[in-house]
Amino acid sequence: MPRRIIHLACAILLLAVASPGLRAAPGDEVVAQCFGLRDSNPAGAVALAKTALASAGIAPDVEIKLRTCFGRALALTGDATAAAAEVERVDALLAQHPMSAEDRLRVLSNAGATLHTLGWTGPALAYYERAFDAAAEGDSDVAQASTLVNVASIHSEALGAYGRAEELYAQAAEAQARAGFDDPLLPYNRALNALRMGDRGRALALFGEAERIALAEGHLLVEQRARAERLALRAADGQMAQGSGAAVDLAAIAERQMELRDPSGAATTLLRLAALEIRQQDPDAALEHVRRASTLVDGPAFRGEQREARRLRVEALAARGDWREAYEDLQEFHAAGIAGLRQQRLDDLAGLQARMRDTARELEFQRLQDAQRIEALQLGSARRLRNVLVAAFVATLLLGGAFAWYQRRVNRRLGELSRVDPLTGLLNRRAAARRLEDQGPAASGDGRRDAVFLIDIDHFKARNDRYGHAAGDAALAEVARRLRACCRPSDIVARWGGEEFLVGCRQVDLARAQQVAERLRNAAAGEVPSGGDGEPLSVSVGFACFPFFPGGTMPGSWQDAVALADRALYAAKHAGRDAWVGIWGEPGGDAAVAAVLEDPEVHAARGVITVVASRGPVRWQAPVA
Repeated sequence: MPRRIIHLACAILLLAVASPGLRAAPGDEVVAQCFGLRDSNPAGAVALAKTALASAGIAPDVEIKLRTCFGRALALTGDATAAAAEVERVDALLAQHPMSAEDRLRVLSNAGATLHTLGWTGPALAYYERAFDAAAEGDSDVAQASTLVNVASIHSEALGAYGRAEELYAQAAEAQARAGFDDPLLPYNRALNALRMGDRGRALALFGEAERIALAEGHLLVEQRARAERLALRAADGQMAQGSGAAVDLAAIAERQMELRDPSGAATTLLRLAALEIRQQDPDAALEHVRRASTLVDGPAFRGEQREARRLRVEALAARGDWREAYEDLQEFHAAGIAGLRQQRLDDLAGLQARMRDTARELEFQRLQDAQRIEALQLGSARRLRNVLVAAFVATLLLGGAFAWYQRRVNRRLGELSRVDPLTGLLNRRAAARRLEDQGPAASGDGRRDAVFLIDIDHFKARNDRYGHAAGDAALAEVARRLRACCRPSDIVARWGGEEFLVGCRQVDLARAQQVAERLRNAAAGEVPSGGDGEPLSVSVGFACFPFFPGGTMPGSWQDAVALADRALYAAKHAGRDAWVGIWGEPGGDAAVAAVLEDPEVHAARGVITVVASRGPVRWQAPVA
């Protein structure tokens, strides 16, 4: 008997070594597609997850990730019952199939976000705390900071515990400092907490910090939200003149947020604009802004925005003198708030009862297991028990060694996946940023510097709308292949986000940079053979160098180069697309990069920078329709 067990263990070990195909978890690409669709097209994510989950032979870890995405997408579409059921299934699968600390952190964070979206703050907080424990177990400062921000936001938004929220935000800031990175979401949420505490001056400073970091990191959603909050605060505090155009600026930001598919941000900006119109004695305009905001957030995922919209509607009606309608709306507002609190308490009670039932089942199962083990010990003889223990020990050693080897291979594979964009096979944004950071700025005496190129597919949203996301994905994959084929092995080629790509080149001068830009534009253009549409595509390119002002007091970092390249990219778009624009700083320049970003035309006239383009004139602002 022991010899057979040893032979079986050896066979299992050899099978694991000789069969690498058994280790690959099928379905990872479907998981990536689901999470890619979740926020922009939650209904599409629901359909994709349903189809994938109906497949046979799905691996447990893939099923857990898919159900995590499925539940979050269901919550965003308003199906609260089904979303909560998926969270329970994910929890049960986690108990049966333990995952690594990193994967468990992501699953628990998404489960908490699902319940948070449904307004179930108590259970959501419990999941966030479990996610924080997983982050601490994995020794990841980045993950700890993200989880702390989530927990602090619940304390601030739902519980009104602003002091406790500030403590958690401070801990998140310390974790980010240890990890050496800046996330604009931290100062943005911290500013909202300061605003709720009544500290408007600190909130204004924190919104400015969030806007600065978001601009440097290319986080457009947070940048627009922070800018809108800062404008609204300054207008409310009288820091802007009556006719300064704060209302016009806020309306423009709301339109930009709707283009970015940020309904929550656009609705919040419109509500800030409504509050401004009430102060300026224009209740009719305020009511129109409230109506538009309410249309954007008509769903269970936006309860906070809906409450603020109803409150401002009451104020606008009162300002217009419609006291009766204002009173009726106020009564409905209070009734809805009381109903929401009652439902939240019922949900929390239901969750507590479910956990108590699960605990009772677990205790009963444990009791039955203990009884069976005692019975087995009593029936077995001492010799037989000793043989079984020895065989089990040997098998455990063999299987333990096989598992350790397997785990190392899995960890290496996970490390590779964390650096690669699953759709295009290029480096992802985080990996590209790390490469740019590691290589450091380099400038030679002959005018050569490092350069970054941002490439954006023209009219990509229209292509997606016309031919579907499959055609859009095919276009992204084809452009990635063409860019990789026309670049040097030493160049950085990455998917920077959405339909935008980044190429980093070492040691090029301005003339060479223009040649590279034209080569990239020509290489990426043309018909997509597998997109299903047959329509040719084109790209716009913007580039800049770093250090931007070599030998100057403010030479500029690679982040500044990316921001300048983005500015040049939009100039290429304004010039009619299918073009490139470059910004090149002169050695010893004394201007700040932020000032160049604000008005490149003035600095070009001063001779501080050189602006080049594939065709002119260069337009820094969008042409007026």
